[in-house]
Amino acid sequence: MAMTTGMECGIFMTPYNPPSRTPRQVFDWAVNIAQIADEAGYVDYMIGEHYTLGWENIPMPEAIIAACAQTTKNIRFAPMAHLLPYHDPATLAIRIGWLSQVMEGRYFLGVAPGGHKTDAVLHGYEDLSPLPPMQLEALRLMERVWEREPFVEEGKYFRAGFPGPDTMPEYWVDIADNNPYGGRDKLEIAVTGLSMNSKSMEFAGSRDYSPISFFGGTPQMKAHWDTWAEANEKAGFTPDRRRFRVCRDIFIADTDEEAKRMVRKTGLMQTWHKYLKEIYVKFGLFDGIISDSGVDITPEDLDEDFLVEHVILCGSPETVIEKLEKLADSCGGWGQIVANQHDSIDDPKPWEESLRRLSAEVCPKVKMPM
Repeated sequence: MAMTTGMECGIFMTPYNPPSRTPRQVFDWAVNIAQIADEAGYVDYMIGEHYTLGWENIPMPEAIIAACAQTTKNIRFAPMAHLLPYHDPATLAIRIGWLSQVMEGRYFLGVAPGGHKTDAVLHGYEDLSPLPPMQLEALRLMERVWEREPFVEEGKYFRAGFPGPDTMPEYWVDIADNNPYGGRDKLEIAVTGLSMNSKSMEFAGSRDYSPISFFGGTPQMKAHWDTWAEANEKAGFTPDRRRFRVCRDIFIADTDEEAKRMVRKTGLMQTWHKYLKEIYVKFGLFDGIISDSGVDITPEDLDEDFLVEHVILCGSPETVIEKLEKLADSCGGWGQIVANQHDSIDDPKPWEESLRRLSAEVCPKVKMPM
């Protein structure tokens, strides 16, 4: 397998801010991180969409994207992801196209059916089971809107249409071109995967949507790539590892000792203690990481030392490079490492410095099999 040096870096703003933060604080933090990432040479900035989660409270990622359009120059943005069952597909298709034109191409799209029961309940569903078929119907209607050909369709879940000469009022209306910037073919669509047997990765591969893997150990990461690549090839496409993005928690300082000491004071560690650990234990998401570590420990007994050594990419630039290259040797290459964002509003400088060092001192030097 050929080797290449360097990879892109991105940002995933879930966000992980404690429920005590106000929406304004979360908004300003997200915009500030976008400016830092843009100046540091990050390629992509992805923003979650959740409606009821106190720890992940951005229900309107496009508002942050629009704000960032005024304060950044190069970095691309995506809602990651719009939860399609909770949107009117015709309206969303127009808003996506319009915002991508505002961003002049610095926009791509993430889609998902929704994975949190409380969001489903908010929208009138008792559980998540109706959502996947709703996503498929929404996507089909959005694609029809982007074709800009006259139609009116009432589906099982949604209705949509596009006006034409036969559906004008008593006067002519010039129809706005709110298609994606450069045309639908130029709009990248991406999908995230978390669980080992991720149906999302199969769905993404079959439609040639880009895969984004939330790391849960090498078995899970291999499964994400293999599932996506197999579905992609089966659908007549050519899988390309440069499209593969991997999300990790990362903290970098001058030395390993300093990084391990400082990371314990960051919002990253607070997120694991107060929010993520319970979720990962409940859904078995630590299993692959524990297997990788070789440590005889149960998910319930994971402590801060284990998080620092095996869950977080923590250390000097040289150590983080070494860990990334070891992971790549085990799993195969990828095109972009995506740094998950955590709340460090009260002490932002170490976090900001870590982000800059990832871009300047780590990503350009990692040797990647491709």
